[in-house]
Amino acid sequence: MPAVRVLIADDHPQMLGAMVHVVESDDRFTVVGTATTGDDAVRLAGELEVDVALVDVRMPGGGPAAVRAFQALPSAPVIVAVSAETTAGVVAAMVRAGVVGYLAKGRIGESLPEVLARCAAGEVVLATGSAAGALRLLLDR
Repeated sequence: MPAVRVLIADDHPQMLGAMVHVVESDDRFTVVGTATTGDDAVRLAGELEVDVALVDVRMPGGGPAAVRAFQALPSAPVIVAVSAETTAGVVAAMVRAGVVGYLAKGRIGESLPEVLARCAAGEVVLATGSAAGALRLLLDR
């Protein structure tokens, strides 16, 4: 089975490096590119073959606007959001925009490979402390 091709975008160099390390340590994945802004991530996703884009919510050019830009690409990747911000409203806004995964930055080491694998396989994964609240917000709309 070919490795899942992952694009990782985060504006904090240490976090970006940590996520690259965790992803590359798992032979189910290969990192095909990195970016520090949402605009650069979308541009790279348009140039490269990307299965999953792991995108920081609060980086410049990130958030729901970046998700919508990814979805406008001819070959849109599966989008997994990652953020220290895990309030129900933020998670719900990202899910409404089109992410299929949301991972709290504090859970990168323990959960990142599993979240990526499950999202690449078509599952929706909200690995945050506020997943239930985000679901309630989404269902209320």
